[in-house]
Amino acid sequence: MDRAAAELLSPDRAATEGAALGQLACELQDGGLLITASRLVEFGARAAILLAPGLFRLDLTPQEETLGLYPRVLGGWEVDWRAAEESWDGYRDASGPAPIELHGTFGEEYTAWIHVLSFTERDALATHFVAKAEIRAVGA
Repeated sequence: MDRAAAELLSPDRAATEGAALGQLACELQDGGLLITASRLVEFGARAAILLAPGLFRLDLTPQEETLGLYPRVLGGWEVDWRAAEESWDGYRDASGPAPIELHGTFGEEYTAWIHVLSFTERDALATHFVAKAEIRAVGA
């Protein structure tokens, strides 16, 4: 792995730069990066949930029945974000919380798989999010 890839996939860097978000990070067994975080976000507030330094920051804005999802690219990457159709309306699913899954490709070099669970606390007018991102170098 070259120096640039090692820096982008560094768990120490992800944990340090995401410390304000309560973010944790570790190396995946296959050499990728796992980032996790958990946050309570008030309805209408936009909050960063995950930060992958040099790649992306994921912001969420919860409302009572909708969710604003804002993946922000960090750097000059050509990024393609895709969500499984089941994720499109999972936030409002009356049968219970369904995960939101988002897949990103960063050029031809990296992939990110993001998984977000949400639990609405209507009395607190907030949503609790638990999120993880698995980031891997393509071909690794």
